[in-house]
Amino acid sequence: MRSRRHAYRRPDLTSLFDVLFIIIFASLIRAAAVENAAAQAQKPPPAPVAPVAPLTPPDLAALRTRALADLEIQLATRSPLVIRVSGKGTVDAIEIAGKNIPLDVPLLEHSPDPDLGVAYLGERSAELRVCRIALVQLAVPDLAPYLVIVAPAVALADLPHALYVGLHRDIERCLAEQRGLATIVDPTAMVMP
Repeated sequence: MRSRRHAYRRPDLTSLFDVLFIIIFASLIRAAAVENAAAQAQKPPPAPVAPVAPLTPPDLAALRTRALADLEIQLATRSPLVIRVSGKGTVDAIEIAGKNIPLDVPLLEHSPDPDLGVAYLGERSAELRVCRIALVQLAVPDLAPYLVIVAPAVALADLPHALYVGLHRDIERCLAEQRGLATIVDPTAMVMP
């Protein structure tokens, strides 16, 4: 007879070790959370941030004064460039840095429209606008370094309507087309009391 031996198997403890590890790990996490909460409770609360007082915007008079001062500084750095315009509608001369360049460039033409009588040439051709005439005569890339002063020989009120309107449009176009700051000076405004 053969004896049967019954083999004894030991119980598997793997699952017991797993459970024990999970319990220890959870205990460590819980202890760290309690310790962190205690440390947070001991810290003083952050100091409240003082509200920043809003800046009081400057009033209109102060802004205007500052803007005029800034413009005066910018204009003072530009060299004067005078464009002389006759009462009959021609550019007579350009004056720059003590130099006088005599010219005879017409700004007006007879118009076929009987209601107009005369028309401003600068409306038809960009080459016949006062700032463009100065740019070509000086042979410079632009008029940015200059304060362009259009000086009619007669009062603005006495200029032909087409010349009056054309010169004012040229002043507006001077900045866009030739980068020049321009103005018209009425000779009646130059009369001293």
